[in-house]
Amino acid sequence: MMKTCPYCKFEIPEDALVCGHCRKNQPRSSVTKTPEQIQSGKTAKRGCLIFAGAALAPFLIFSVVAIVDSISDSIKKGKISAEVDQEKEIEQQSSTETAKAILPGINRYADLLEGKIQVSAADHKKEAAKLRGLADVANKQSATVESLGWGGLGTGKTWRHVSAVLTTDAEVMEAISSKMKPSERSASAQLHRKLAAVLQQHANEGFVNFTSFETDLYGVGGDFTPLARPEQDKYQRYVSEHPEACADRTAAQCAELPALMKQACDGLGGCTDLGVN
Repeated sequence: MMKTCPYCKFEIPEDALVCGHCRKNQPRSSVTKTPEQIQSGKTAKRGCLIFAGAALAPFLIFSVVAIVDSISDSIKKGKISAEVDQEKEIEQQSSTETAKAILPGINRYADLLEGKIQVSAADHKKEAAKLRGLADVANKQSATVESLGWGGLGTGKTWRHVSAVLTTDAEVMEAISSKMKPSERSASAQLHRKLAAVLQQHANEGFVNFTSFETDLYGVGGDFTPLARPEQDKYQRYVSEHPEACADRTAAQCAELPALMKQACDGLGGCTDLGVN
């Protein structure tokens, strides 16, 4: 095939790089590709894309999964946070309502003890019934706190403690209130004034601090102070300090040992050699 030189218009071979007539370099022209060459190029490009896609696929999938997991975690955390906030709000509101419901009854009981309110002996049972009703209110709040799982079990126990105190107050009101000495009535009234002050404070604050509520309540004193752990008697103390005494005994026999030692020592008038006088 022939082509025309663009400079001298002389016909030269199509693949000539220099014109044989004017000796000028010929401009490069795109070589027409055969259909087979075109198809081969497309196939090569497709193969490169497939290879690149296959190589990148795991990274793309990992990235997509990571993004989806991140979004899912954020949604879950948001839901959990919202649920916790809702439970916290319920607990605070219900505790505030409970405190406000029982406050008048506690103050009234203190007034009765101090003689500021006079009731007949027949009315003592009615007053006791009111106190039992308040005890039920406090007990229900304990169940509410524990069902929510918010504020810890200590808060539920605290409300149960309040319920137990009000139940005892009802029994005192019904049975022995009129027989109490003036000093006993005054001491009990002061205790209940302190209890009312703690409940009033936390009701005003909306029960935003559960730990402080428990601490303040037990700081009232009297029946609100946790019972001290009883001290071991001298025979139990001896067994706990001398583990060799239980070396050849079962757990059940070891548990019975202090009582057996006491029985034997009492029969001997004491056991000075064991140091448990």
